[in-house]
Amino acid sequence: MIDTCVCCGNYVPEGRMICPGCEYANKNLHVKDKKTEILECLKKYHTGKRNAVHSAELQRLFSLDDRAVRRKISALRKEGYPICSGDVGYYYAENKKEINSTVSRLNELMTGVSDARTGLLFSNFPEPVMTIEVKVKVCGGENKCLS
Repeated sequence: MIDTCVCCGNYVPEGRMICPGCEYANKNLHVKDKKTEILECLKKYHTGKRNAVHSAELQRLFSLDDRAVRRKISALRKEGYPICSGDVGYYYAENKKEINSTVSRLNELMTGVSDARTGLLFSNFPEPVMTIEVKVKVCGGENKCLS
């Protein structure tokens, strides 16, 4: 784990990458979009599974919610960047094995969603509680009725 600030080198508590002073100073510097900042952060400080960063830390660093982080990561993957993930968090792939592991996990997620979709498509509706039969009697002008 990194125990010094990535900006100034000062000590930071475990699990953090940036000291409060630099974090405050950097809040006003939004030159790059957050997707690019996340990519650069992962490439520079979180290459390889052993250096993974939890989503909560990315949320805190980039002032994003969980869904926004996932969307940024997804967009980077769609652009061809080897961003991997697992129980340990997100990281920039160091080798093909890490990529294959993430692809396998994504395939499992897709299978689960597909199974849920199939189950829903074939779900059974409960039988109606009662059946109503309606008979309509239509009468004409000469008292001739049709049933």
